[in-house]
Amino acid sequence: MTNEEPNLTSELDMEILVNFQGPNGEMEARAVESVLRAAGIEAVVEGAIGFSSVPFEVSVARNQLEEARAVLAAALEVGEAGAEEAEDWSEKD
Repeated sequence: MTNEEPNLTSELDMEILVNFQGPNGEMEARAVESVLRAAGIEAVVEGAIGFSSVPFEVSVARNQLEEARAVLAAALEVGEAGAEEAEDWSEKD
């Protein structure tokens, strides 16, 4: 009887985290990719440059999907708070 390791390659399958469409789709996807990579999560962006009708998808490994969702949610929360803080600061002048 052999002691084989289970095949966990399915955990490395890519899952779509988010997709963006329209003229800013690639820019938004690249921004998400950058946030994820800064958190140590490898991300892949797929899409067709020059075709705003084709979405840009950001995918991560299945075993990092929940972590990626949490990182993205935290980044969005900080981004919104930062925008509000900047608006408050600019209104003080």
